[in-house]
Amino acid sequence: MNRHRHGPSLVLRHLAPLLALFALLGSAPAQNSNPVIIEVGATEERLDKLLARFQIAVAGIMSSQGGQVTLDVLEQLYAFLPQFAEQRSGEIAINNYARSRGIVVSDEDVQGIIAEIASNFPDEATFITVLTEAGFSSFEQLAEVLADEEYARLLIEQLEAEMVIEESELQVAYLGIRSRLARPEEVCARHILVSDEGDAIEALNALRSGASFTELALAISIDPDSGMRGGDLGCFPAGVMVAPFEQAAFAATVGEVTEPVQSAFGYHLILVYERVAATTLTLADVRGPLEAEMRQERVQLMLDAVVAGSGVRLYPERIPSFADAFGDALGRNSQD
Repeated sequence: MNRHRHGPSLVLRHLAPLLALFALLGSAPAQNSNPVIIEVGATEERLDKLLARFQIAVAGIMSSQGGQVTLDVLEQLYAFLPQFAEQRSGEIAINNYARSRGIVVSDEDVQGIIAEIASNFPDEATFITVLTEAGFSSFEQLAEVLADEEYARLLIEQLEAEMVIEESELQVAYLGIRSRLARPEEVCARHILVSDEGDAIEALNALRSGASFTELALAISIDPDSGMRGGDLGCFPAGVMVAPFEQAAFAATVGEVTEPVQSAFGYHLILVYERVAATTLTLADVRGPLEAEMRQERVQLMLDAVVAGSGVRLYPERIPSFADAFGDALGRNSQD
């Protein structure tokens, strides 16, 4: 497969008609002032870039909820821009750290990712529509976001590969969660539910004469859910079923139908077909997921430390009001 068959130059020719909303909103401040909002070491992010990222984030939220970005929606969410700037500063710090460790994401890498994504859509028009709905006004924006994600992904991959988790650490972690890994005793049962005791006795006699429990449940059980499955309730621990039913089920002999058991729902005939003993998962049972969770937790702690030590400086006081940031768009919208 040609990974670059959906290159930006080809697709951008068809992009403009789909960007009416984002042309209205604009990606730059209405005023000439374009202050630095985020500093991470020598890296700066100015208001226009932050607003562009914010619009993409808002579009992603609205798209996931089946909605669209409007000026009203942006205005409602604009109060969260300082928090978004803090999150964005963390992303910048992590990407800077990835570069400092020798990780490189080339333009060719990013174009390959774009081509791979595009190949999942039936045609270019669909791909472009999805990108537009996701808030991207250009392929340059898409490439920037994908590059950031790739730097973070490769860094996490590198950190996890370097991490060593000792057997003793796994054992200590297992002991900390062992109590949550206990599985209580369960019984697996079928039942036939009828409203009258006489009907229950008649059904019990039929079963003792060789009738099929499954077929009889399908024919006469008034439990609409289990009745359609031949009376099968699956496996369940104590504390799930109503008390009379549960007591009879846990006291029953596997393979033998109980006498009629009365509950608030009617009369039950119960057939326990399996009993599952109480167990506790061993370290061998949970080693893989537990080690993966420990790696993820430790990598997150490392990333938090990277951000904390990166010298992030935020200037939320430089963020203009919504009217100032989108003044031109608001003016055009009122004229419309």
